[in-house]
Amino acid sequence: MTGSSEMRALQLRAPRTFAPVHVPAPSLAGTAGESLLVRTLRVSICGSDIPFFTGEKPRLAFPLPPGAHVHECVGRVEASTSRPFKPGDLVAAVPEDDLGLAELFVARADKSVLLADDLGDCEECTFIQPLSTVLNAVDRLGELQGRSVAVVGLGFVGLFFCWLLRKRGAGAILGIDPLPYRCEVARTLGATLTLPHPAIEVVRGLRGSTPGWVDPDICIEAVGHQSQTLNDCVHLVAEGGSILAFGVPDKPVYDFEFERFFRKNARLVAVVTPDWRRYLREACDLLTSVRQELAPLATHRFPILEAGRAFDLYAERRDGILKAVLDATSWEPRGA
Repeated sequence: MTGSSEMRALQLRAPRTFAPVHVPAPSLAGTAGESLLVRTLRVSICGSDIPFFTGEKPRLAFPLPPGAHVHECVGRVEASTSRPFKPGDLVAAVPEDDLGLAELFVARADKSVLLADDLGDCEECTFIQPLSTVLNAVDRLGELQGRSVAVVGLGFVGLFFCWLLRKRGAGAILGIDPLPYRCEVARTLGATLTLPHPAIEVVRGLRGSTPGWVDPDICIEAVGHQSQTLNDCVHLVAEGGSILAFGVPDKPVYDFEFERFFRKNARLVAVVTPDWRRYLREACDLLTSVRQELAPLATHRFPILEAGRAFDLYAERRDGILKAVLDATSWEPRGA
């Protein structure tokens, strides 16, 4: 910290351009409801953060607010207006307005979960927030025992889907992604078959040459940011099947192949913003019980001041990256 009323943060001044800045530190004065002031220890990058970094998010004006744009955070409570949380507590928390690239951030108590104190060095604890959203999504699908599922998009969240579907007893689990290394990991986590191709190629004929292909009962769209893969799911899902729209939309209106969807008598399930209190707790309990199983998904680590390198790598999907974790315990340049 530079002083009691200041903190350091990263600010996206322009697309792909972070700059360290000194800004007023947030406080809990005037916050509505039960809130926490959290000192950041670690954050991880989500695919939904990338359009902000690259400037591809519609209606985006630079510079972005200091601290934007991450929401998968772990830190220690500095101050609290919520009785269950005390200063010094270790928490996984979702920063208000996704302002987690800073020494301090404010989080609602119902979007935070207590962690055991001995997890202070746990990089995988940044996975709790994304895992909570996947748990919520899978619960929305109902009974999965023996049902066939296709997961379109095998980024970090798509891999989580493969892993959780296996645990919930799904039958055939098909992973579709153009990157072979992601397909490889998906098979280790539960996918019974992977196709290292864009989903549109599977739609246009590749499935016809895939031995044993059967249209899946459920198709999960885990890409987002465009409408093509959602429409690919409409083509791929079986008659009377379900499509889970998980990927984040960037536009308010999508072109959607409604007639095909209608004729298939399909069901569209949209999932966003779970019951945070419930699902963060469930994700925390699950994650901490299987840490070693999921730890290999944290493939890259960077000091917080090298966030630009991490975001670039994630945006370009280079070097076999699955999840980048940023260490925010020091805001001093390397070698200083």
